[in-house]
Amino acid sequence: MLWGVSGPLFLLDYVAAVAGALAVALSIRTLTGWRTRGEPLTTVELAYLTDRAGLACQVGVAALRRAGAVRRGELSTLSVDGPPPAGSAPLVRALHAALRRPQTWAAVLADPAVGRALRRLVGRLVRDGWLLTPAQRRRIALGTLPVFAVAAVGVTRLLDSAVEGRTAGGPASVAGLLLCCLATALAGWWLCEVPETGSAARRLLRRHRRAHADLNPERRPAWSERGTDELLTGMALFGPRPLLAVDPRFAELVGVDAERTRPATRVPARRVIRPPTVAAGGSRAAPTAA
Repeated sequence: MLWGVSGPLFLLDYVAAVAGALAVALSIRTLTGWRTRGEPLTTVELAYLTDRAGLACQVGVAALRRAGAVRRGELSTLSVDGPPPAGSAPLVRALHAALRRPQTWAAVLADPAVGRALRRLVGRLVRDGWLLTPAQRRRIALGTLPVFAVAAVGVTRLLDSAVEGRTAGGPASVAGLLLCCLATALAGWWLCEVPETGSAARRLLRRHRRAHADLNPERRPAWSERGTDELLTGMALFGPRPLLAVDPRFAELVGVDAERTRPATRVPARRVIRPPTVAAGGSRAAPTAA
């Protein structure tokens, strides 16, 4: 017996240790960012939690467009054609100010006032607990260390058995330990991807998506029968595809890529899937299963 423990018994102990390490890592991930404070989130802030600055700006300019405050110009430019809606979010007002002279969407995103509005938006989300601070993200990353430590113990036993010529158990035990070590390392690698949003934000997005499931573009809602609030909510929760459905030419001007926002379809086995490209303005669709 290697290390005074038989192969089957060590395998059982190893599986129990992996379960404990995963429970610790997942608990830290779940409890970090559990509580929030402050006022309810606006549609623009929901969009930022869904897909960061690109989608937040697209929702903001869509609000201006639906209010008749933005028009398309020549050479792929945009300009304002009226005041912003009353009570608009600071980012929406910053986008309106940036469009007081005709310019492209890329120039709008590079406008200093838009950048300041985005930084204030992010600061509020971090302050209220919707986005994680660097310290919280480090805490989640450190929570994965027990998983790798358990994997290292299993690998050490296998190497010790091979180097010293001793047996770590029967063939079944050795094969099982090898597979468990591989699975543990892969689980740790997956947990190393630390989210930017807290658990409260992820919980809120799931709840809103269930409540507004009829706005999911996969269900092909009739946007012509929907109001502005429903359109903006659908964009904030599911990505910019609704804007492409109601105003395709304007959507293309603000960086909505029709290729990246089309519904997921079953791809034939021989078809080569090319990696998606980032659209202008950094927009991308809401996460969907490919």
